Amino acid sequence: MLKRLFASRKKPYVPGLNQREKVEIDISGSRLTMLLPPHSDSEGFRRKPPPKKIDLHDPDNFYTDEESPEWQRSGNARYKGGVANRHWEFYGPSWRSRPYGYIAFGIGITREDAMPEEMSCFNPSHFEQLIAHSLYFGAGGPTSPDLPRTKGPFNTRLCQMSGATGFYFERHRDFAHRTQEPEAFEQASHSCTLLLPLEHRYSLGVAFRYFGYGPAKDSLANMNKLRDLVLNSVQLELGSTAKNQLAEAQLKWPGSRASESRKPINWKYPKWRNGKYHKGESNIVIIESGSPPPQFSP
Repeated sequence: MLKRLFASRKKPYVPGLNQREKVEIDISGSRLTMLLPPHSDSEGFRRKPPPKKIDLHDPDNFYTDEESPEWQRSGNARYKGGVANRHWEFYGPSWRSRPYGYIAFGIGITREDAMPEEMSCFNPSHFEQLIAHSLYFGAGGPTSPDLPRTKGPFNTRLCQMSGATGFYFERHRDFAHRTQEPEAFEQASHSCTLLLPLEHRYSLGVAFRYFGYGPAKDSLANMNKLRDLVLNSVQLELGSTAKNQLAEAQLKWPGSRASESRKPINWKYPKWRNGKYHKGESNIVIIESGSPPPQFSP
């Protein structure tokens, strides 16, 4: 436990980094593998092990947001409960019982129902449009004005896996509308996502949400290092159905390319107030609309 004894904000201790678990999941014939550090949570919350097999085409495995207010509906369906969820905590010396901060890690699958029928996740120029939709409907976007604002995409890059094109991107806290200086932990609160196509209508998201600490420089350096350790282990081998769909897309849209980089999007956020439950209002009442959701372009 010498690593814990001499741990600091610059060089924190993360439990189990040398005991990473190999996770393998069969997703309708495609195989996802990665190496994950063990779950660590000082408050004692446990996490279920990821499933060994997932059927993309069983509608009972997915839920929609159709019961949400219309302005918050993405139109997509998500895999129930998420595929995998873990926390990785960053500790100081042993006499400090609480962690400095942690990463909330998650794997999710989305059925892209909002994407027009004539589009495909295996077309890079179609698939990259999901980034804007993810940012718009995600935490901190215009559909969650009650949460701290976020902005992105930052540090976008293309990721090739099994011949298909995916994307890595980040969203950061947005302080442009605030008058007071942000706290150090706020400046270290980033979210990072690897988005990969699974089939024509399905995508896989590997997400890291940083609950950072100060100094932000040290926090980000350490959390980025753990993120990269996990991302470098991710492998997605497409199954026969997915490979056939990829070949169809490449034949239908030969030479389709995605943007090498993307600029951060400036959303207009809606003006809102807290709803009055005794009057039957939802928890957020929109007074003035913000930016409309991004439109798909086939």
